[in-house]
Formats: sequence, structure tokens, C-alpha cells
Amino acid sequence: MPVVDVRLLAAPAFSLAIGVDGAMRYAGVNERLCQLTGLDAGDLVGRTPSECLPPEIAAHVETQYRHCLKLGSIYEYEEHLDLPGGVKWWRTALSPILDRVTGVATGLFGMSSDITDRKLDELELRSVAFKDPLTGICNRRRFDRDLDLAVTGAIDAGRSFALVLADVDRFKPINDTYGHAAGDAVLRELAGRLAKGIRSTDRLARIGGDEFAAILWVDSDAATGEAMQRLRFQLEAPIRVRDRAMRVGMSFGAVLWRPGMTTAGILAEADLAMYREKRAIAA
Repeated sequence: MPVVDVRLLAAPAFSLAIGVDGAMRYAGVNERLCQLTGLDAGDLVGRTPSECLPPEIAAHVETQYRHCLKLGSIYEYEEHLDLPGGVKWWRTALSPILDRVTGVATGLFGMSSDITDRKLDELELRSVAFKDPLTGICNRRRFDRDLDLAVTGAIDAGRSFALVLADVDRFKPINDTYGHAAGDAVLRELAGRLAKGIRSTDRLARIGGDEFAAILWVDSDAATGEAMQRLRFQLEAPIRVRDRAMRVGMSFGAVLWRPGMTTAGILAEADLAMYREKRAIAA
């Protein structure tokens, strides 16, 4: 018999029984859960998660079940699972079932709710909050967060990185001569080219009017130099502005993180390096 008769519940629900060997086996799943997950009760009941679920999902749910048992109380969490019924976000509440005499857990009772729509809305809002509306790349808010995380990771785990700041050369004349719409088109083109010059694991952001920044996961000055060559290469071809092909350059400042560097410190060094290059170009 199931530990809890979940068939009587309208919400997606399941129960597990804990055997004398400590193994957890599904004791019951209701029809609503089967409808939403695409799983079949006949394939679940009487079996452990590892016997009836894909390995990565089985390992995940067993970890959650064990954590609930360790807590000895109600445990709620969110999870993203790829099941036969589709990829969905779930909010699950687990509760241990205790023997009335011994107080020992004899099973688990769980109720789940499909929160996919809400989660997708949250992710979309988060994406908008961190995206530059003109270029589609990350904005200053996301960059500040990523740089703080990069510095923390470098300090705690020794994972080095390089910070690159870039500023468009002689951008004001473009706006003055061709108009702001043309200037915006140039910024979008530059953002696209810079994105092609970095790896998928790196991060690119527009942090100001004509200012860009990149966090590159490199671990040496040589690797930083190679990364800068890739970025500069992307700028070699002219950009068409109002049917006129023109070369638009950028000044770069790149600094490899060193032990002891703070977020403010590496920003200051990269900024100084960028303006040295800009002054050299103007001279």
C-alpha cells in the first residue's frame, strides 16, 4: 500500500516508501502528475528513481529526497527537468512521513506545481534588465555584476581573467556629421564585431555611450595579447555609414588580473591603459 494515497489529491503528488535497506521506492503517483510529466505510474511504482528515471534526473531527485530526510521537516525547492511531458520548471514540496512510535522516517510525501510560465516570465524580465537595448549585448548593470564575480573567483579559486575596456575613436564627428541614427548603427555594428572576436565563455558589454568592456577568461599576458589581436582584427573592415565606407577604430586597454587586485583597481588600470592608447592615436 502507498505511504500516502496520493490518488485522492487533485494537485500533482507522489509518495515514496523507505525500505529496510534504506532504498527509496515510489509508492504512489497520481494521475495529474502523470499527465504533466508524461511518466507512467506503472513504470514508477515499486521502483527506485535510478531504476525508472534517466541517470541525471534520478541523481538530482534522490539528492533532494535525502536532503529532506536529513532536515526532518518540510523542504521546498525549484527544479528544471526534461521529462517525457516536456521541459518544465517545477516547485516541489517534500515532507518526511514519520513512524508514530519510533519517529523514524518511513517515507516521503511530495506535491509539485508546474511553474514554467512564471519562471519563463522571470527569466525574460531578468534578461531585459541585463541587456543593452541598442546593441543587444550585456549592459553596465550586468557587467558590474560579472566583474565582481570574476574578481571573487580569481581571489577564491585562482581563476585568472583579463579585463578589456574599449572606446570608439572620433565617435562624436560621426554623430555630428551623419546624425544619431547613423551613430547608433555604428555602435550596433561594432558590438556585433566585438562579439565575434571573443569566445562564447567570455563576456561583452556596452557600459556607456560609445564604451565597451569585455571579460576574457585567459591566464597569461600572451593569451591576453592573442585575444586582443582577435578583437582588433574584427575592426579592420570598413563600416558603411550613409552609403560611405569608413574605418571606425577603437582604443583598447587590457589588464590581466593579478593577486591583490580589487574590482576598482583592475578597472582603473584598464581605463588608464585605454586612454594612453587613445592619446597615442590622437597625437
